Amino acid sequence: MLLTMRSTVEAMRGLVYANAEGIDLARHAPDEEERVAAQELVDLLTPVTKAWCTDMGTELASLAVQVHGGMGFIEETGIAQRYRDIRIAAIYEGTNGIQAMDLVGRKLPMRAGGVIEEFLQRLEAIDPELGDAYPKAVAALREATTWILTNGASDPNNALAAATPYLRMFGIVAGGWVMARQALAARTRGVDDPFNAAKLETARFYVEELLPHVHGLMGAITAGSDRLFTLTPEQLSSTR
Repeated sequence: MLLTMRSTVEAMRGLVYANAEGIDLARHAPDEEERVAAQELVDLLTPVTKAWCTDMGTELASLAVQVHGGMGFIEETGIAQRYRDIRIAAIYEGTNGIQAMDLVGRKLPMRAGGVIEEFLQRLEAIDPELGDAYPKAVAALREATTWILTNGASDPNNALAAATPYLRMFGIVAGGWVMARQALAARTRGVDDPFNAAKLETARFYVEELLPHVHGLMGAITAGSDRLFTLTPEQLSSTR
C-alpha cells in the first residue's frame, strides 16, 4: 500500500510538472513552432492531469485511511479529514466526467489526430529497461486511441461511452512515461546515490505493478455505446 501511494504520487507530481513545463514553453519559448507544439501538448495533457490526478488523490487518501486501520476512521490522525477534503478536487474546474469527454471529443481530434500521435511517439521512444510492461501499456493506449478516433468519428456516442475508462488508461500510461523518464535519469546520475536508487525502485514498482492495470480497461473502452441505451429513463430512475 505504501509503495503504491508513493509511486503514484511521484507519477502524478511528474505529470503536473510536465504540464507546467509545457505552459511555460508555450508562453516563453523563443521559437514560434516550439510554442505552438508546447501549447498543443498542454491542451492534450490538461484534462488528463486534472482528472486522473484528482481521481487518484481520492483513491490514495482512501488507501491512507486503510493503512491506519481503525485509527484512520477517527479524527485524531487527521487522515479522515484529508479524505473528505480531497473529494471536492474531482468536482472543481469541470467534473472529471466532463474532462474525459473533453479529452475524447476535442483533444484527440486536434490536428486530425496529429497531436496524440506525436505524444504516443514520444512515449514509444523511451525504453526504461524495466521489462516489457511499459511498451505493452503504451501499445494498449495506442490501440484504444485508434479505436476511439475510428469509431467515435462514425458515432460520437462511442467516444463518449469510452471517455472515462480511456482517461483512466491515459493517466496510468502517462504516469508510466513519467516514471520511465525518472528511471533513466536515476541510472544516468548513478544508483550509488540512495535518492537515485530509491527513484529507480519506485519506477520499477509502478511499471511492473501498476501499469498492467491498463489492460483491464480495454474492454470497457471498446464496448461501444449500445449498452448505455438499453434502459429507459423511467427504468433508470426506478428504485424498485
